[in-house]
Amino acid sequence: MYAEFGDAEVKKPVAMMFVLAELVSVGYGQDPKAANTPFTLTWSEGKCLGCKIAARLGEIQFVSRSEVWGVGFKDELNAVNTIVVHSTDAGRTWREVPQSHQYTDPDGRLAFSFLDAARGWIASWDNLADEAKMISTRDGGQHWQRVSQQFLQSMQFIDDRHGYGTVADEFFRTDDGGRSWVETKIPDIRFIYRMVFLTPDNGWIAGIDGKDFLVFRTVNGGRDWEESRTTPPQQPERVRDLFFFDQQRGWLTTWNHIGEGTYLYSTVDGGRHWTADSDLSFQGKDKQANVVRFTSRERGFVFFLEGGQNRLAFTTDGGRHWYKQALPRYVDDCQVFEGDLLCSSAPGFRLLTLHPK
Repeated sequence: MYAEFGDAEVKKPVAMMFVLAELVSVGYGQDPKAANTPFTLTWSEGKCLGCKIAARLGEIQFVSRSEVWGVGFKDELNAVNTIVVHSTDAGRTWREVPQSHQYTDPDGRLAFSFLDAARGWIASWDNLADEAKMISTRDGGQHWQRVSQQFLQSMQFIDDRHGYGTVADEFFRTDDGGRSWVETKIPDIRFIYRMVFLTPDNGWIAGIDGKDFLVFRTVNGGRDWEESRTTPPQQPERVRDLFFFDQQRGWLTTWNHIGEGTYLYSTVDGGRHWTADSDLSFQGKDKQANVVRFTSRERGFVFFLEGGQNRLAFTTDGGRHWYKQALPRYVDDCQVFEGDLLCSSAPGFRLLTLHPK
């Protein structure tokens, strides 16, 4: 067993700074064609207590409205210093999980997955021991137990038994809660950038091969994969994000080489075919789409950068029309939770709640 993680006593209460919910219709330069913006934005700021590594928040996973896990990191020379962080008060305060410390690539990847407030897994590289380790908890992180020495760069558990992960161009699956893993080599793909599973059987992975981006679909838990290959107008550098609302409707964003910007694609047949979005107002040169999420079949959101400015594109008709809105802060990662979007935001330990009206 691993020791319970803790922190020095906090002598002063830490208050959460809530920026008033911002009705976007009177906010930051809304597109005049969108008369009544159908959502509100609420920003909050938290603090990492006694943290020695985490300086800002990256990928997040909410297990309830009050409890959230995430990756805390800070940039260092030629590497990123990462560690899993945990909040039980909706992001007001965070604490590090010291057993999860890892130096990683510039993407700041650190594999973790939680099913609920009690059950979770973390896979990392133990720099001191120079070996991989996977740990799990059954009591919300009070205690951790080593379950295997499997290293992963991304990970998702669907239930107590079935989990999936990736390392570079390799896919792994487990059916015994992470104690043993079976490797599947994925043909052609140079690097698996994104992975999404909706059920124990149905999942997708996405990556790049030369001038194409590849999306592979499985319907049997990763034992077999069906390839979809798409050639964009410009050679992509990476798949930045991948999201499926259901087993048919999905979206992804690509980052292209320096100066060529970003593009949004969608599928309506489970990933077999991908169509480029025709609205270039938030795509193309000098733009950078970070996150794409849909909270319903009609309501979708793309967070992107344009000329160094943070912006949001949104649709209420499934992507046929998009409207743009300036934002005051950068958005790194988002999760659809109970109909809302819950997002991590930089700098520091900020969260954004986007609530469709």
